[in-house]
Amino acid sequence: MIQLISKDAFKGLNKVIEFDLSGNNGLVSEVIAESLHSMSVSRIKRLYLTHIELTHLPMNMFDGLISTHISEIYLNHNFIKSLDGEVFRKLIHLRILDLSWTGISDYNYNFVGLSSLETLSLSGTLFSKVPNFCNGNQSYLPNLKRLDLGNSNINSLFTFACLDNLRTLHLMELSLRLLNNNTFSKLRSLEVLNLDRLGTHLQRIEPEAFSSKSLKKLTFSVTSILYFNEYNIERFHPRSLFFNCNQLEFLDLSNTRFQLSEYHWFQIFKPLTRLKELRLKNAKIGNLPTFKQNIFPVLEKLNLASNRIPSWKDSETFNEIKYLRILNLRGNRISLINKTSFPESWNNGKGSLKTLLLVGNPFSCTCGLAWLRQWMDTTSAKNITTDKHVWRCSISNSKVLEYYPMQTFPCLVTYIIPSLMALFAILVTTFICYIFRFQIKLKLYRCKSRRDGYNSISNKGYVFDSFVAYSYNDLNWVKQHLIPKLETHHHLKLCIRDRDFRPGTVFSDHITENIEASRTFLLILSDNFARDKWCKFQLDIANHIGISRGDLTIVPVILKYISFKSLNESIYNVINNTDCMVWSEDGSASEFFWTKVVECIH
Repeated sequence: MIQLISKDAFKGLNKVIEFDLSGNNGLVSEVIAESLHSMSVSRIKRLYLTHIELTHLPMNMFDGLISTHISEIYLNHNFIKSLDGEVFRKLIHLRILDLSWTGISDYNYNFVGLSSLETLSLSGTLFSKVPNFCNGNQSYLPNLKRLDLGNSNINSLFTFACLDNLRTLHLMELSLRLLNNNTFSKLRSLEVLNLDRLGTHLQRIEPEAFSSKSLKKLTFSVTSILYFNEYNIERFHPRSLFFNCNQLEFLDLSNTRFQLSEYHWFQIFKPLTRLKELRLKNAKIGNLPTFKQNIFPVLEKLNLASNRIPSWKDSETFNEIKYLRILNLRGNRISLINKTSFPESWNNGKGSLKTLLLVGNPFSCTCGLAWLRQWMDTTSAKNITTDKHVWRCSISNSKVLEYYPMQTFPCLVTYIIPSLMALFAILVTTFICYIFRFQIKLKLYRCKSRRDGYNSISNKGYVFDSFVAYSYNDLNWVKQHLIPKLETHHHLKLCIRDRDFRPGTVFSDHITENIEASRTFLLILSDNFARDKWCKFQLDIANHIGISRGDLTIVPVILKYISFKSLNESIYNVINNTDCMVWSEDGSASEFFWTKVVECIH
């Protein structure tokens, strides 16, 4: 770890394009600023100063780079508490500035001097409301194209203004209660809006909340009690939900509860005449409407994976989606597909459909599957790509491709006995798998890791000092108390899921991988934790890894009172068999609490 840098330390690095000083906690802003003068004639384009525990940026912080063409500066994961745009004014080529996961808040910022910026990241900061980007009738950031305010403390969104060139806006994981009318309507160039994983407090979406004449891509999901169903119509107004969004081409409503009648489906999607891709993955859909009245005139991709769809009303369901190329129905409850399930043009390979995904459905391998089995043998000749090689029969778990149904009576005779035997076997197997479900998940994960070429971490080579298991509702305590105390003051390396998990990986794999990479398991117990199924899953995985590995220490911390009805066996055993540390804000009690936690982790 670098703690001291001389003035001319970087002299001669004239051809350096990317420079990274991240992770050197001993460095202070003034030393870095002085050393950057030795790079004044370099070709530097990108500068990384992350995880250094910087607390402020002096006015001369980047004076040494004025004569360069630096265009990207990354200052994320520091303790910077204020933003003064004047610090960056003389960097006329600066286009990207990352200040995410810092202590900047509503009362200590100004954007003066940042007029050249095109990308600004303020995710994970302490803003409780949308910053002011207006300088009178002008904009502080006239060239800004991408803005990230996700994972912050913002709890309300009013109309965005003075960002006429903004094209991409990320507002992920905010704890909003309301989406107001015309929140984004003044963003005249907005094309991409991400409102993924909004918190548990969202209760209402006002009419035309998403109204935008330029928006092309929208991602929206909530973890709140706001369900898109017949009982909540007045809380999200189907008719006007996407009114004035007629440029929208991509819409992702995955991970919501989307259980509406055919009439309200029509009301919601009818205005989206240019929609080309719709994602409704894991949206608890049980019944598909018939997509009539030309509801999707140019739709090309439809993702309905991981829902509860058992069947639909014959070919009429898809007849009017004339340009559909990709249909994803993976992980539903479809047991039978016959000649009337799809339009005749799809059956004979003359329609628009080019990809059909059905893996993960419980196909009933009986005589009724004869048509589908025959169709599967001819899909290649019809230029339709499928995942038919991994379609499985629900009872025997054999591949559908290996099933050859007979005709009528002989088929029934030959199938009934194996079906009963398979049913008994599946019940026994299900019971055994349920009893040993966590051991099986852990074993499968390790097999997958070996297959992908990952090596086990030795006892002396852990990546993290502790894996922190907590409820999302207790995240503020983790950010405001736990991380500063253990990482900053005691230099422990924690695994925080909302910060350290890589995007694009299965969540359960993340949990197992990172617990195995941790020396201890820090358990933040509360009533929120006890009611969260993913928290219980993490504790069960930790228990099994502890038994398997033999050296995983579970460190329980009681953050808040746990009601008796929320207790389960795993949490009860931890509380009953382990010395638990109880959080207190009292001065002396707090110091004793942190001392005990650090001792247990060490």
